[in-house]
Amino acid sequence: MENTSPTYHHFLEGWHQFMYIATFVAIAVAFIVLIIHYTKVAAIRTYKGKYDYLKLNRIRAYQLFYFALAAAVFFFGNTIGDITVGKSLVYIFVRFFISLCVGVLIGYVIYLILKFYYPTFLERRLTKLRYAPRVSKAGNEMRLLSEEEEDVHLDAGMQAEENVFSIDYDVWVDEHTGEVHIEKYPGYLEALECGSCGFKTLKVEREEILESATEEKEGRLLKHYKCTYCQSVRTTQHKIAKILKSDSDYKLPTDYILKGQRKVKSIMIEIISTKGDKKEFYFQNAHQAGEFLENFDFDNIPEQ
Repeated sequence: MENTSPTYHHFLEGWHQFMYIATFVAIAVAFIVLIIHYTKVAAIRTYKGKYDYLKLNRIRAYQLFYFALAAAVFFFGNTIGDITVGKSLVYIFVRFFISLCVGVLIGYVIYLILKFYYPTFLERRLTKLRYAPRVSKAGNEMRLLSEEEEDVHLDAGMQAEENVFSIDYDVWVDEHTGEVHIEKYPGYLEALECGSCGFKTLKVEREEILESATEEKEGRLLKHYKCTYCQSVRTTQHKIAKILKSDSDYKLPTDYILKGQRKVKSIMIEIISTKGDKKEFYFQNAHQAGEFLENFDFDNIPEQ
């Protein structure tokens, strides 16, 4: 039944006007977020500063930008079909529901892309920033030391963190003036901060099952930690999830040793889990890559 009530048409005009305003506001918010983000990136002078900021904020900024655009699509969708909606109040709810579904769908697709697809491109951008040539205070181009050369500039605690791949240090040296820059980056494998020495060198040494899990109840697991630097120990109890049917466990290939390092600038290892999660890791030489694979555990990789 057609609704020709003046009150209804007055409400409809006000509703459309509000939705137009909301659409422009959402678009403005989206581009303001993007402009602020790129302005902050441009204001950071050092490659290390850009690396830290982008790793923490790039995906978040893009999420806000695209979610705001998805909201704009939702608002604009509520202005389409003036003639049809003008016939009955029911069409307002139909249009609202369709616009909401479209906006949520766009937002969800964007979320999936930024969570599973975009991090690969971001990691490549971060890698370029990390290994871009540094310039010393004297204006000289600095050299990035190899894993073997950098140890003389790292204390014992720093070396211990690198040995368990919880922290990775890059050492840049100006060979003309002797100026040294030490930059700290997240490692490839997760390690806890030791309460005794303060370094991230606390790793699981062994696990003990106190009670096995079944399909009906959870189990109990005792984890024994040991600091690879100060040798302090720690024990914590964890729950074991109920037994569920799942895919077979991921196993590393046995023939991963790389040969012929001469003239190799860097080594990239790409690992794909049985669930389709993909991660890339970069190393300076085959020895470092081999040690990483020996200690590899997909569940202990920090979130990117």
